[in-house]
Amino acid sequence: MRRKLRFPVAVALAVLLSAACLPHLRRAKQFYAEGQDQARALRTEAAVASWKRALEEAERECRRKPSAQAYTIRGLAETNLGRWRDAEASFLKAFSLGFEPGEAWASDAALAGLAASFEGMGLEAPALRIYGQLVDRSDFKPALMAAAERRTDLVLARAVAAEPEEGARTLSSLLKTIDRLIDRDFACGLYHYLHAQVDGHLGDLRRSYEEAVMARELGLPSEKILRDNDNQVVFCFDSLKETMPEAERATFAAAHAGWTKKWGWRDERTPAWKKE
Repeated sequence: MRRKLRFPVAVALAVLLSAACLPHLRRAKQFYAEGQDQARALRTEAAVASWKRALEEAERECRRKPSAQAYTIRGLAETNLGRWRDAEASFLKAFSLGFEPGEAWASDAALAGLAASFEGMGLEAPALRIYGQLVDRSDFKPALMAAAERRTDLVLARAVAAEPEEGARTLSSLLKTIDRLIDRDFACGLYHYLHAQVDGHLGDLRRSYEEAVMARELGLPSEKILRDNDNQVVFCFDSLKETMPEAERATFAAAHAGWTKKWGWRDERTPAWKKE
């Protein structure tokens, strides 16, 4: 049976491995990073197995030599395995032990994980506050991207459920936040993907299409997001084509065909990953 992941913490740690790491902590990071890679490729069962191994190694390190880093890795693995209360306890322990100078990355990763554990336990409001703080202040890109993605998803859900005027204000505010992220890092495909999602909810399908194409070109952090982005491209293409004058429609369709050929799609509406 395939296991469905709700919202794994998309914090990559492979770049943080070093010879200075102690054996159990180093192995915990390696297994965690492997799980992240597998989750991005939608290999769920393999990801879960890697996170379990990461948790085992992190637990050994916590018993042998407790540290904020060890409890952070333990909490991230627990979060991705859906062990919300265990993860919360691990992150709180990490914060109580304190992070060493130069471990701001670990502090931000722990915050992202704590927010995800709160979200998993139904505490959406505090999760949103933490995500917002990371979006505004974090310089650790994996935690920043994870927070931006989850915050956007939660705010979009709130906007859809709200009255039309309130929903529109919420979406406009969200778009400003994403614009600031793009200003900080224009080449991050995830931010353009998020922009496209909000544009679509606001009814600006031309901008949504353009942002989704840009996201595809710049690269996206997981197969799941790439597929969602491709679906947005197709939706916007179909919708825009129906409303365009014939001459403009032909030009638009030709340009779209150029992109889909470059991406290896089977036709203008069928990405290569889509089953027949």
